[in-house]
Amino acid sequence: MLPDFLNWIESKGPEVLVCDDLRGRLNKPEARFHTYEELADLSDMILSFGGDGTLLSTARKVGRKQTPILGVNLGGLGYLAEITLEKLYPRVEELLTGSYRIESRMALTCTVEGSPEEYFALNDIIIAKGAYPRIVNIRLTIGERYLNTYSGDGLIVATPTGSTAYSLSSGGPIVEPALQALIVNPISPHTLADRPIIIGADKEIEAIIAGEHDELTLVADGQIECALNHGDRVLIRRADFEVQLVLFGNKFFYDVLREKLKWGPPLQ
Repeated sequence: MLPDFLNWIESKGPEVLVCDDLRGRLNKPEARFHTYEELADLSDMILSFGGDGTLLSTARKVGRKQTPILGVNLGGLGYLAEITLEKLYPRVEELLTGSYRIESRMALTCTVEGSPEEYFALNDIIIAKGAYPRIVNIRLTIGERYLNTYSGDGLIVATPTGSTAYSLSSGGPIVEPALQALIVNPISPHTLADRPIIIGADKEIEAIIAGEHDELTLVADGQIECALNHGDRVLIRRADFEVQLVLFGNKFFYDVLREKLKWGPPLQ
């Protein structure tokens, strides 16, 4: 499929660059292969073929370059990917004529105090207990003010884009993606008083691992992991860049929501 598409789009005039990951899977020795970093620098737009996981990975690798991304869904549910494989050619025709729009989505940045690593996420940052059989305790501060110590299976901090991902399955609210907000959602809390809350995107969240336990893990977008220990301080805040997603026509978030969640038609 992909070689035929590359030949077709090249015949339309654009210069096409291909990710190095595909070098061994394409019988196309004349293709111009580049790393993710090079693609983000050299491209006007990136097409991401796969499911939502592929698009999340692409968004993190593009990062601060903010190159617009068009998701082509090859998987199942696909909240983030804008088009299906069946609509690839007509949508790219629209793309080439400029008939599309760009929507900015906020991202998260996360650090663990004392570590030089910085983690980015378009959907969510999760602190989870893994295989540990007992509840864990996470002390949460928002904007330098103590909020609560959550006891349970962990904690999700999600963007509005990520509100329809793991946070939704953990009882969190659905939030319009264009809003500037953070969702703080405890995972299987020990007490029913611990409920999901929505806070302003200008707030910094500090989560301190308060209990002594093993196998606690920080996960960015379900893909990047970091082990956490007792006393670790995790800082989560809005990133200093936004992810640019390519969208078409008049199909907006509520249309996608109704389609994906199988909501019924309006009453006549």
